[in-house]
Amino acid sequence: MTQPPPKKTTPAPSDWRAFLAIVGVALAASVAGLANNYAQDDLHLILGNERVQGLGDWYVLLTSPFWPPPYSQDLYRPLTSLLHALEYELGAGAPMVYRIVSYLLLAAAATQVFALGKRILPRTVAFAVALLFAAHPVHVEATALAVGQSELIVGLIGLVMTTRYLDRRRAGALSRHDWMVLGVLYAIAILVKEQGYILPGLFVGVELLLVTGPLRERARSLIGGYVALLAILVAMLLLRHAVLGGELAGTFVAEALVGLGVAGRALTMLRVVPHWLRLLAWPAHLQGDYSPQEIIASAGFGPLEALGLGLVVAAIVLALIAWKRAPVVAFGLVWCAVTLLPVSNMLIPTGILLAERTLFLPSVGFLLVLGGLAAWPWLRGVGAPRELSREIATLCAVLVGLGILRSVQRQQDWKNEPVYAIRSVRDAPRSFRTQRGFGDLLFDLGQPQPALEAYERAIALSPPALAWRVHNDLAKWLRRTGDRAREVAELRKSLEGEPSQRDTRGFLVAALLAIGLYADAARECDSALSRGLSADVFTRLRATADSAAQVGAPPGSIDIRLITGPVRPSP
Repeated sequence: MTQPPPKKTTPAPSDWRAFLAIVGVALAASVAGLANNYAQDDLHLILGNERVQGLGDWYVLLTSPFWPPPYSQDLYRPLTSLLHALEYELGAGAPMVYRIVSYLLLAAAATQVFALGKRILPRTVAFAVALLFAAHPVHVEATALAVGQSELIVGLIGLVMTTRYLDRRRAGALSRHDWMVLGVLYAIAILVKEQGYILPGLFVGVELLLVTGPLRERARSLIGGYVALLAILVAMLLLRHAVLGGELAGTFVAEALVGLGVAGRALTMLRVVPHWLRLLAWPAHLQGDYSPQEIIASAGFGPLEALGLGLVVAAIVLALIAWKRAPVVAFGLVWCAVTLLPVSNMLIPTGILLAERTLFLPSVGFLLVLGGLAAWPWLRGVGAPRELSREIATLCAVLVGLGILRSVQRQQDWKNEPVYAIRSVRDAPRSFRTQRGFGDLLFDLGQPQPALEAYERAIALSPPALAWRVHNDLAKWLRRTGDRAREVAELRKSLEGEPSQRDTRGFLVAALLAIGLYADAARECDSALSRGLSADVFTRLRATADSAAQVGAPPGSIDIRLITGPVRPSP
């Protein structure tokens, strides 16, 4: 009997060739956005933030909230702000510098995925995992915006720390110098973005799944280092509190989470789980906004919650099965759980329900799961193969190619704010924010009628408790276009939803005076005074209304401009 011919294989590249290939894929997936202008949050964090427009007041950034006034002052990311200021200085405000830095951070993170992967997987599988990471389209949001650099930096630091921890633990105990290095990196990650707080959880995964030896003895040898990391965590929380004051969790909560307790947030998280899996496994459809109408708050346990729970249970069962048989698979699942915890809203409600940029670090765990599953049959045998079968190599190449193509397409969605507004309303038509942004663009282009229609859709899609904000935004545009009568109608609707607004009532009085409804203006002033709103301002406006009524001032003869104080803007 003749033996079948040996299966053709693809040889593993040398390390330097592998690193060059990984960097090349990362840049190929990103470079299409190199000439992109500022868009979305970068308009507020860079163009609208004088604090980061140079390094002259660098020390102010260390003691200031991340977002400039009048935005919610409940984030503290001083090192990210300093990096933004440095990049602004280097590029004289040009967005290209931010893009280049982001692409280099992505490439560095991808090579570090390979460095970690080849320690726990067959080398060729680790290479495939790193290539898939470099090309993954879900990373585009993190690389397309300057605000996404915090995700990239924390991801890179998390990979470096985990790799170093794994190396030192496999070689024996960690030295004091090792703990010092890890502690410094940990503090840096926290000062870059709040997700840095959870990075030691990855070490626990390493300890449970990738390091051998009696657990009790290992715990005794490590307790001092973990206590030091805990001390750093507490110190960073105290520093955050000293700068921001108030609650450590912040005050801004995603619209879909407003009013929900732990149980409601947990059920809503189950609705998000299938989206996590889809975005990590097959991100063909990407969008800039997911809340509140794209993913609505859970009202009880239904089919969507059952699907999410089924996926969570399946992941737990797979982790238990793989715990001893394929520890890399279990480690990847633990990685996903740890890195998704901060954005799951389970423990603390945050300002987002789902954002693609927050999946940068969790995608490492997902790809490690795939790599572990691919290597499972090999790792159960004697030794590990040094080569990939041609079929697996071809599949990987196809997926990498598709990832690059989709990433290139997605980069174009962030070309500038008008393009982003148009693409976003296409990708997420049920989001009130995308409809409102589209309306803003149309107003800016001098097309008031379709702009009004977009705003009507935005109001219809807004949560009832938040529709007043959209009415205010529409009233602002009507004021600019000179349609004061419609402005009055929108401001009144806004006050119906939130009667205690000082500025909105002031704008309403000014609009009523402009169109000659002096008695109505006087009544609104009385309402404001009865609510204790800015007695000096509304007393003067009341006097103006009385005087105009007495002399019979014609409509359009009174034009009052109000200067408003800092308030939280619409989300």
